[in-house]
Amino acid sequence: MENIKLTVLGTGNAIQTKMRKPTAILASFANENILIDCGEGPQRQFRTAELSPSKLTRIFITHWHGDHILGLP
Repeated sequence: MENIKLTVLGTGNAIQTKMRKPTAILASFANENILIDCGEGPQRQFRTAELSPSKLTRIFITHWHGDHILGLP
């Protein structure tokens, strides 16, 4: 069984603060890099975590509220 690495990129809600960014979690295992939810501003969150968004293999959206999808475009 593969180990799963979770990188929390944000845990906040629609209004980000200095300490909390909108929801985004990266699950990495085997050859997969799955972004779970994509709140606003994920590019900054990836850069801060020294990760590359170009390595994503899938995106999983839990529900269609703006604080979970506005970073998709």
